Amino acid sequence: MTGHVFQVLLTDAEALAVLDNMRGHLKKRGRVALETRNPSVDWAGEWAGRRRGVRMPLGGQLIETLDILGRAGELISFRTSYCFPHVTPTTNSTLRFPSRQHVEASIDRSGLVVRHVLGDWDGGPFDAARSREVILIADIDG
Repeated sequence: MTGHVFQVLLTDAEALAVLDNMRGHLKKRGRVALETRNPSVDWAGEWAGRRRGVRMPLGGQLIETLDILGRAGELISFRTSYCFPHVTPTTNSTLRFPSRQHVEASIDRSGLVVRHVLGDWDGGPFDAARSREVILIADIDG
């Protein structure tokens, strides 16, 4: 489960349902991997007012902007706009930024066992103060 998709699970019930489903589909010696952004990073601060040009495959460019709409506990809501020459579609999103401990507890409740916690996709160790990612690898105990 990559691409920070775990962060769209906004409640414990949603996260547990997905983890239970993953556990139910694992074969013997199978593993699951998921990642979330480290909530110690000031993501809202980094994203506030972000504006960047994006080159299009067939030429041209669009401007992508991201505006923070609000923060509430573990949740950050934001609007992303894609400015084309004649239209600007927008999308509103909310992501959850649970702590490593909270995600590990959810994994444990699902019946999976965390085997590794990494801080990047190169296999570096998780460092709560420095890592941008929390990557967890789990399997079925036994």
